[in-house]
Amino acid sequence: MTSRIPFPSLWRLLTLGALALLLDGCGMLSWFHSTPSPKAPPPLAKGQDKVAFSTEWQARLYGIWQVDPYQGTQIASGKGQIVVADASGHLVSLTDNGRQRWVRSLDGKTARGPTLADGVVYAGTDAGKVYAFTAKDGHKLWAVQLSSEVLTPAVVAHGHLLVQTVDGHLWALDPKDGKVQWTFSMNEPSLILRAIATPTVGDGVVYAGFADGTVVALSLSSGAELWRAQVALPHGSSALARMVDVAASPVIWKNRVITAAYQGNLAAYALQGGTQSWSIPMSVYQTPVLYDGHLFVADADGRISSVDPDSGSVLWRNDRLNGHYLTGFGMCGSDLLATDNRGYLYVIDPRTGHRIGQTRMSGHGIQSTPVCLGNGQILVLSDAGTLYRIKLAKR
Repeated sequence: MTSRIPFPSLWRLLTLGALALLLDGCGMLSWFHSTPSPKAPPPLAKGQDKVAFSTEWQARLYGIWQVDPYQGTQIASGKGQIVVADASGHLVSLTDNGRQRWVRSLDGKTARGPTLADGVVYAGTDAGKVYAFTAKDGHKLWAVQLSSEVLTPAVVAHGHLLVQTVDGHLWALDPKDGKVQWTFSMNEPSLILRAIATPTVGDGVVYAGFADGTVVALSLSSGAELWRAQVALPHGSSALARMVDVAASPVIWKNRVITAAYQGNLAAYALQGGTQSWSIPMSVYQTPVLYDGHLFVADADGRISSVDPDSGSVLWRNDRLNGHYLTGFGMCGSDLLATDNRGYLYVIDPRTGHRIGQTRMSGHGIQSTPVCLGNGQILVLSDAGTLYRIKLAKR
Protein backbone atom coordinates (compact mmCIF):
# COMPACT_ATOMS: atom_id res chain seq x y z
CA MET A 1 0.00 0.00 0.00
CA THR A 2 1.40 3.40 -0.94
CA SER A 3 0.22 6.89 -0.24
CA ARG A 4 1.59 10.35 -0.83
CA ILE A 5 1.61 12.40 2.38
CA PRO A 6 0.99 16.10 1.57
CA PHE A 7 3.06 18.94 2.97
CA PRO A 8 1.54 20.36 6.15
CA SER A 9 1.03 23.96 5.03
CA LEU A 10 1.14 26.30 2.07
CA TRP A 11 4.06 28.39 3.26
CA ARG A 12 6.19 25.29 3.61
CA LEU A 13 5.23 24.19 0.11
CA LEU A 14 6.13 27.60 -1.29
CA THR A 15 9.46 27.56 0.53
CA LEU A 16 10.25 24.12 -0.81
CA GLY A 17 9.12 25.10 -4.28
CA ALA A 18 11.48 28.05 -4.33
CA LEU A 19 14.32 25.83 -3.14
CA ALA A 20 13.44 23.26 -5.77
CA LEU A 21 13.82 25.86 -8.52
CA LEU A 22 17.23 26.79 -7.15
CA LEU A 23 18.45 23.27 -6.51
CA ASP A 24 16.85 21.19 -9.24
CA GLY A 25 19.94 21.59 -11.40
CA CYS A 26 22.15 20.02 -8.76
CA GLY A 27 19.53 17.46 -7.83
CA MET A 28 19.47 17.97 -4.06
CA LEU A 29 17.06 19.53 -1.61
CA SER A 30 17.99 20.55 1.93
CA TRP A 31 14.91 21.52 3.85
CA PHE A 32 15.28 20.58 7.49
CA HIS A 33 15.85 24.17 8.64
CA SER A 34 14.39 26.03 5.66
CA THR A 35 10.96 26.66 7.14
CA PRO A 36 10.00 29.54 9.45
CA SER A 37 10.63 28.84 13.12
CA PRO A 38 7.51 27.47 14.80
CA LYS A 39 6.05 28.95 17.94
CA ALA A 40 7.30 27.76 21.29
CA PRO A 41 6.11 24.25 22.24
CA PRO A 42 3.03 24.00 24.43
CA PRO A 43 3.67 23.75 28.18
CA LEU A 44 3.69 20.38 29.86
CA ALA A 45 0.46 19.07 31.32
CA LYS A 46 -0.04 19.65 35.03
CA GLY A 47 1.94 17.15 37.06
CA GLN A 48 3.87 15.90 34.01
CA ASP A 49 7.12 17.83 34.60
CA LYS A 50 9.08 14.83 35.85
CA VAL A 51 12.60 15.39 34.47
CA ALA A 52 15.24 17.86 35.66
CA PHE A 53 17.99 18.99 33.27
CA SER A 54 21.49 20.10 34.25
CA THR A 55 24.38 21.10 31.97
CA GLU A 56 27.54 19.30 33.09
CA TRP A 57 29.66 21.14 30.54
CA GLN A 58 29.46 22.87 27.20
CA ALA A 59 32.22 23.15 24.60
CA ARG A 60 32.08 26.21 22.37
CA LEU A 61 33.56 25.28 19.03
CA TYR A 62 33.66 28.87 17.77
CA GLY A 63 36.50 29.80 15.46
CA ILE A 64 36.50 26.47 13.68
CA TRP A 65 32.77 25.95 13.29
CA GLN A 66 30.68 26.83 10.28
CA VAL A 67 27.34 25.09 10.44
CA ASP A 68 25.30 24.37 7.35
CA PRO A 69 21.79 25.28 8.54
CA TYR A 70 20.16 22.77 6.20
CA GLN A 71 21.60 19.53 7.47
CA GLY A 72 22.21 17.90 10.80
CA THR A 73 25.21 15.86 11.82
CA GLN A 74 25.88 12.96 14.10
CA ILE A 75 28.16 12.86 17.14
CA ALA A 76 30.60 9.95 17.40
CA SER A 77 31.68 8.91 20.89
CA GLY A 78 33.46 6.04 22.59
CA LYS A 79 36.27 5.20 25.01
CA GLY A 80 36.48 8.68 26.50
CA GLN A 81 36.50 10.46 23.15
CA ILE A 82 34.00 12.61 21.24
CA VAL A 83 34.33 13.44 17.54
CA VAL A 84 32.21 15.91 15.57
CA ALA A 85 32.47 17.31 12.06
CA ASP A 86 31.24 20.69 10.87
CA ALA A 87 29.90 21.76 7.49
CA SER A 88 33.10 23.57 6.49
CA GLY A 89 35.32 20.50 6.59
CA HIS A 90 36.71 20.54 10.14
CA LEU A 91 36.98 17.28 12.05
CA VAL A 92 37.17 17.95 15.80
CA SER A 93 38.16 15.48 18.52
CA LEU A 94 37.44 16.21 22.18
CA THR A 95 37.95 14.46 25.49
CA ASP A 96 34.90 13.24 27.38
CA ASN A 97 34.99 16.46 29.46
CA GLY A 98 34.80 18.66 26.37
CA ARG A 99 38.46 19.63 25.97
CA GLN A 100 39.84 19.74 22.44
CA ARG A 101 42.30 16.99 21.52
CA TRP A 102 42.94 17.60 17.85
CA VAL A 103 41.46 19.22 14.73
CA ARG A 104 41.90 18.23 11.10
CA SER A 105 40.85 20.06 7.94
CA LEU A 106 39.33 18.00 5.14
CA ASP A 107 39.03 18.58 1.42
CA GLY A 108 35.38 19.56 1.18
CA LYS A 109 32.55 19.93 3.66
CA THR A 110 31.61 17.06 5.95
CA ALA A 111 27.95 16.26 5.60
CA ARG A 112 26.45 13.98 8.23
CA GLY A 113 29.22 13.42 10.73
CA PRO A 114 32.09 11.05 11.50
CA THR A 115 32.20 7.41 12.55
CA LEU A 116 34.42 6.16 15.37
CA ALA A 117 35.27 2.44 15.28
CA ASP A 118 38.20 0.27 16.34
CA GLY A 119 40.43 3.25 17.14
CA VAL A 120 39.83 4.92 13.76
CA VAL A 121 37.76 7.97 12.78
CA TYR A 122 36.12 7.86 9.33
CA ALA A 123 34.59 10.90 7.60
CA GLY A 124 33.26 11.64 4.10
CA THR A 125 32.94 15.00 2.34
CA ASP A 126 30.95 16.75 -0.38
CA ALA A 127 34.06 16.55 -2.56
CA GLY A 128 33.52 12.78 -2.67
CA LYS A 129 36.45 11.89 -0.42
CA VAL A 130 36.47 9.43 2.47
CA TYR A 131 39.18 9.83 5.12
CA ALA A 132 40.50 7.61 7.89
CA PHE A 133 42.40 9.04 10.90
CA THR A 134 43.77 7.48 14.05
CA ALA A 135 41.41 8.37 16.88
CA LYS A 136 44.25 8.92 19.34
CA ASP A 137 46.11 11.73 17.59
CA GLY A 138 44.36 12.42 14.26
CA HIS A 139 47.11 10.94 12.08
CA LYS A 140 45.79 10.42 8.54
CA LEU A 141 45.83 6.75 7.57
CA TRP A 142 44.35 7.06 4.10
CA ALA A 143 41.98 8.99 1.85
CA VAL A 144 40.07 7.75 -1.18
CA GLN A 145 38.16 9.59 -3.91
CA LEU A 146 34.65 8.33 -4.73
CA SER A 147 32.27 9.29 -7.54
CA SER A 148 30.27 12.05 -5.80
CA GLU A 149 29.31 13.69 -2.51
CA VAL A 150 29.26 11.43 0.53
CA LEU A 151 25.97 12.00 2.37
CA THR A 152 25.99 9.33 5.06
CA PRO A 153 28.23 8.52 8.01
CA ALA A 154 30.26 5.41 7.32
CA VAL A 155 29.18 2.04 8.72
CA VAL A 156 31.88 -0.42 9.80
CA ALA A 157 30.81 -4.07 9.63
CA HIS A 158 32.91 -7.24 9.58
CA GLY A 159 35.83 -5.92 7.55
CA HIS A 160 33.77 -3.59 5.35
CA LEU A 161 33.32 0.19 5.42
CA LEU A 162 29.96 1.14 3.87
CA VAL A 163 29.17 4.63 2.55
CA GLN A 164 26.51 6.02 0.22
CA THR A 165 27.02 8.84 -2.26
CA VAL A 166 24.53 11.29 -3.69
CA ASP A 167 24.66 9.73 -7.16
CA GLY A 168 22.96 6.54 -5.93
CA HIS A 169 26.06 4.44 -5.26
CA LEU A 170 26.64 2.27 -2.22
CA TRP A 171 30.34 1.57 -1.68
CA ALA A 172 32.04 -1.14 0.35
CA LEU A 173 35.63 -0.13 1.16
CA ASP A 174 38.39 -1.89 3.03
CA PRO A 175 38.63 -0.11 6.42
CA LYS A 176 42.40 -0.68 6.49
CA ASP A 177 43.32 1.14 3.26
CA GLY A 178 40.14 2.43 1.58
CA LYS A 179 40.35 0.10 -1.41
CA VAL A 180 37.02 -0.57 -3.12
CA GLN A 181 35.65 -4.04 -2.38
CA TRP A 182 32.38 -3.71 -4.31
CA THR A 183 29.80 -1.14 -5.41
CA PHE A 184 26.05 -1.16 -5.98
CA SER A 185 24.12 1.59 -7.77
CA MET A 186 20.55 2.76 -8.34
CA ASN A 187 19.18 5.39 -10.70
CA GLU A 188 18.40 8.56 -8.77
CA PRO A 189 15.47 10.95 -9.39
CA SER A 190 16.10 14.53 -10.48
CA LEU A 191 15.50 15.97 -7.00
CA ILE A 192 16.35 14.33 -3.69
CA LEU A 193 16.54 15.17 0.00
CA ARG A 194 20.00 15.64 1.44
CA ALA A 195 19.09 13.04 4.03
CA ILE A 196 20.08 9.56 2.91
CA ALA A 197 19.59 6.51 5.10
CA THR A 198 22.69 4.99 6.64
CA PRO A 199 22.87 1.28 5.70
CA THR A 200 22.00 -1.33 8.32
CA VAL A 201 23.81 -4.68 8.55
CA GLY A 202 22.52 -7.94 10.02
CA ASP A 203 23.60 -11.57 9.56
CA GLY A 204 25.81 -10.84 6.57
CA VAL A 205 23.19 -8.74 4.75
CA VAL A 206 23.23 -4.99 4.03
CA TYR A 207 19.85 -3.21 4.02
CA ALA A 208 20.02 0.16 2.27
CA GLY A 209 17.48 2.76 1.20
CA PHE A 210 17.60 4.97 -1.88
CA ALA A 211 16.07 8.21 -3.10
CA ASP A 212 13.64 6.51 -5.49
CA GLY A 213 11.75 4.96 -2.55
CA THR A 214 13.46 1.57 -2.81
CA VAL A 215 15.04 -0.55 -0.09
CA VAL A 216 17.47 -3.28 -1.16
CA ALA A 217 19.07 -6.25 0.56
CA LEU A 218 22.64 -7.02 -0.53
CA SER A 219 25.24 -9.61 0.36
CA LEU A 220 27.77 -7.93 2.66
CA SER A 221 30.62 -10.01 1.27
CA SER A 222 29.98 -9.44 -2.45
CA GLY A 223 27.36 -6.70 -2.91
CA ALA A 224 25.11 -9.10 -4.82
CA GLU A 225 21.44 -8.10 -4.72
CA LEU A 226 19.24 -10.48 -2.74
CA TRP A 227 15.93 -8.63 -3.06
CA ARG A 228 14.42 -5.17 -3.36
CA ALA A 229 11.12 -3.60 -2.32
CA GLN A 230 9.33 -0.34 -3.12
CA VAL A 231 8.59 1.49 0.14
CA ALA A 232 6.89 4.36 -1.70
CA LEU A 233 5.94 5.14 -5.29
CA PRO A 234 6.44 8.67 -6.64
CA HIS A 235 3.25 10.61 -7.41
CA GLY A 236 2.62 13.96 -9.04
CA SER A 237 3.93 15.88 -12.01
CA SER A 238 6.73 17.87 -10.32
CA ALA A 239 10.05 16.62 -9.01
CA LEU A 240 9.15 18.10 -5.64
CA ALA A 241 5.91 16.15 -5.35
CA ARG A 242 7.64 12.94 -6.45
CA MET A 243 10.26 12.90 -3.68
CA VAL A 244 10.02 9.57 -1.82
CA ASP A 245 13.52 9.22 -0.39
CA VAL A 246 14.16 6.40 2.06
CA ALA A 247 15.84 8.84 4.45
CA ALA A 248 15.48 6.78 7.65
CA SER A 249 17.90 3.94 8.28
CA PRO A 250 16.33 0.45 8.17
CA VAL A 251 15.64 -1.17 11.55
CA ILE A 252 15.85 -4.95 12.09
CA TRP A 253 13.14 -6.55 14.26
CA LYS A 254 13.01 -10.34 14.66
CA ASN A 255 12.66 -11.73 11.11
CA ARG A 256 11.76 -8.39 9.55
CA VAL A 257 13.41 -5.18 8.45
CA ILE A 258 11.39 -2.00 8.98
CA THR A 259 11.99 1.03 6.82
CA ALA A 260 10.31 4.33 5.97
CA ALA A 261 10.16 6.87 3.15
CA TYR A 262 9.57 10.59 3.00
CA GLN A 263 6.08 11.27 1.56
CA GLY A 264 5.54 7.52 1.61
CA ASN A 265 5.10 4.68 4.07
CA LEU A 266 6.43 2.99 7.16
CA ALA A 267 6.68 -0.67 6.18
CA ALA A 268 8.05 -4.03 7.31
CA TYR A 269 9.57 -6.69 5.04
CA ALA A 270 10.69 -10.27 5.60
CA LEU A 271 14.46 -10.54 5.97
CA GLN A 272 14.33 -13.55 3.68
CA GLY A 273 12.87 -12.63 0.31
CA GLY A 274 11.55 -9.16 1.13
CA THR A 275 7.83 -9.99 1.26
CA GLN A 276 5.91 -7.08 2.77
CA SER A 277 4.44 -7.84 6.22
CA TRP A 278 2.62 -4.54 6.80
CA SER A 279 2.59 -0.92 5.68
CA ILE A 280 1.05 2.31 6.99
CA PRO A 281 1.04 5.74 5.31
CA MET A 282 3.56 7.95 7.07
CA SER A 283 6.11 10.54 5.91
CA VAL A 284 9.36 9.91 7.79
CA TYR A 285 12.96 11.12 7.61
CA GLN A 286 14.14 10.33 11.18
CA THR A 287 15.24 6.76 11.87
CA PRO A 288 12.63 4.94 14.03
CA VAL A 289 13.64 3.73 17.49
CA LEU A 290 13.07 0.21 18.85
CA TYR A 291 12.65 -0.15 22.60
CA ASP A 292 11.00 -2.78 24.79
CA GLY A 293 9.12 -4.38 21.91
CA HIS A 294 7.76 -1.09 20.56
CA LEU A 295 8.71 0.98 17.52
CA PHE A 296 8.73 4.75 18.02
CA VAL A 297 8.43 6.94 14.94
CA ALA A 298 8.66 10.71 14.43
CA ASP A 299 7.00 11.85 11.22
CA ALA A 300 7.90 14.82 9.03
CA ASP A 301 5.29 17.03 10.72
CA GLY A 302 6.58 16.43 14.26
CA ARG A 303 4.01 13.84 15.34
CA ILE A 304 5.43 10.98 17.40
CA SER A 305 3.84 7.53 17.37
CA SER A 306 4.27 4.17 19.04
CA VAL A 307 3.81 1.31 16.59
CA ASP A 308 3.57 -2.44 17.16
CA PRO A 309 6.50 -3.75 15.06
CA ASP A 310 4.78 -7.11 14.59
CA SER A 311 1.51 -5.80 13.13
CA GLY A 312 2.02 -2.14 12.26
CA SER A 313 -0.83 -1.08 14.58
CA VAL A 314 -0.48 2.43 16.00
CA LEU A 315 -0.61 2.17 19.80
CA TRP A 316 -0.51 5.88 20.58
CA ARG A 317 0.21 9.16 18.80
CA ASN A 318 1.40 12.46 20.27
CA ASP A 319 0.32 15.47 18.19
CA ARG A 320 1.50 18.14 20.62
CA LEU A 321 4.66 18.82 18.61
CA ASN A 322 2.87 18.94 15.27
CA GLY A 323 4.51 21.68 13.20
CA HIS A 324 7.83 21.44 15.05
CA TYR A 325 10.64 20.24 12.80
CA LEU A 326 12.39 17.53 14.73
CA THR A 327 16.13 17.33 14.14
CA GLY A 328 16.91 14.34 16.34
CA PHE A 329 15.16 11.30 17.79
CA GLY A 330 16.52 8.59 20.08
CA MET A 331 16.48 6.77 23.44
CA CYS A 332 18.48 7.09 26.64
CA GLY A 333 17.67 4.48 29.25
CA SER A 334 13.89 4.32 29.42
CA ASP A 335 13.36 7.85 28.06
CA LEU A 336 12.45 8.77 24.49
CA LEU A 337 14.27 11.94 23.38
CA ALA A 338 13.64 14.44 20.59
CA THR A 339 15.23 17.74 19.54
CA ASP A 340 13.99 20.47 17.22
CA ASN A 341 15.15 23.43 15.12
CA ARG A 342 14.24 25.93 17.86
CA GLY A 343 16.80 24.44 20.23
CA TYR A 344 14.44 22.40 22.43
CA LEU A 345 15.18 19.02 23.98
CA TYR A 346 12.12 16.91 24.81
CA VAL A 347 11.79 13.86 27.06
CA ILE A 348 8.82 11.59 26.32
CA ASP A 349 7.42 8.67 28.30
CA PRO A 350 7.49 5.74 25.83
CA ARG A 351 4.58 4.03 27.62
CA THR A 352 2.10 6.88 27.16
CA GLY A 353 3.59 9.32 24.65
CA HIS A 354 3.29 12.19 27.14
CA ARG A 355 6.09 14.73 27.39
CA ILE A 356 7.60 14.52 30.86
CA GLY A 357 10.31 17.13 30.38
CA GLN A 358 11.43 19.85 28.01
CA THR A 359 14.07 22.55 28.02
CA ARG A 360 15.50 25.02 25.54
CA MET A 361 19.17 24.20 25.19
CA SER A 362 20.05 26.90 22.70
CA GLY A 363 18.65 29.95 20.96
CA HIS A 364 19.77 28.16 17.83
CA GLY A 365 18.48 24.81 16.63
CA ILE A 366 19.78 21.45 17.78
CA GLN A 367 21.32 19.69 14.80
CA SER A 368 22.10 16.26 16.21
CA THR A 369 20.26 13.24 17.49
CA PRO A 370 21.02 13.06 21.24
CA VAL A 371 23.80 10.60 22.02
CA CYS A 372 23.22 8.55 25.17
CA LEU A 373 26.35 8.07 27.29
CA GLY A 374 24.55 6.09 30.00
CA ASN A 375 23.58 7.06 33.56
CA GLY A 376 21.20 9.71 32.22
CA GLN A 377 23.97 11.61 30.41
CA ILE A 378 23.52 12.76 26.81
CA LEU A 379 25.35 14.84 24.22
CA VAL A 380 23.62 17.36 21.95
CA LEU A 381 25.09 19.76 19.39
CA SER A 382 23.60 23.15 18.52
CA ASP A 383 23.52 24.85 15.13
CA ALA A 384 25.88 27.48 16.58
CA GLY A 385 28.54 24.84 17.16
CA THR A 386 28.14 24.37 20.92
CA LEU A 387 28.35 20.83 22.25
CA TYR A 388 26.50 20.13 25.51
CA ARG A 389 26.69 17.26 27.94
CA ILE A 390 23.37 17.11 29.77
CA LYS A 391 22.34 15.15 32.84
CA LEU A 392 18.73 13.95 33.02
CA ALA A 393 17.31 13.18 36.45
CA LYS A 394 13.81 12.12 37.44
CA ARG A 395 12.15 14.48 39.92
